[in-house]
Amino acid sequence: MIARGAASAILIGGLLLGTTGCSLFSEKATLIQYEPSDGTAATIGDIQLRNVLAITEDGETVNLVLTANNNADKGIFVTLQYNDGAGEAQLYVAGNSAKSFGQPDEDSVILTDADVEIGGLMPLYVQFGQEQGKELLVPVFDGSLGEYSTLVPVAPTSTPSAE
Repeated sequence: MIARGAASAILIGGLLLGTTGCSLFSEKATLIQYEPSDGTAATIGDIQLRNVLAITEDGETVNLVLTANNNADKGIFVTLQYNDGAGEAQLYVAGNSAKSFGQPDEDSVILTDADVEIGGLMPLYVQFGQEQGKELLVPVFDGSLGEYSTLVPVAPTSTPSAE
C-alpha cells in the first residue's frame, strides 16, 4: 500500500515537472521586446520613435508615418536622412510630449526622391543635437492595404512652363 502511494506521488510529480518544467528553463515570452505593429522603432536619447513606416505608390514620394515621444523638457528638432544622405527632412517635437506624423489631419513628413521599393526596407538615419544617431530599416508599404489607403502621398506636380 505504501509502495503504491509512493509510486503515485512519483508519477504525479513527474507529470507536473514534465508539463511545467519547461517554464523553469525557458525565457518568458512576455519579457521579449518586439514591435507589435507593421513599423519599426528606436530610442535615441530623449526621443522615442514608434511604429515608423513608409507609404508610397511610386517609390519616389514617401509619406513617413510615425509617433515621436520627447521625454526632454525642451523641444527637439529631429533630422531624418534617407537615400544614402541625398535626402533630408526635419520634424519638431515639443518638450515632454508625443506627436504623430503622417496620418490625416496631422503634420506630414513627405520625402521626395526616396528611391525605395514597395515591400522592401528603407534605410533612414535619425539624429538630433549631439546624440549618436541610429539607422532604422523602415518597412515600405503602398495603399493596397485598407488601413494605409488614406496615407498614400500625392506626388508633387510640376508647374507647366509658359511656352
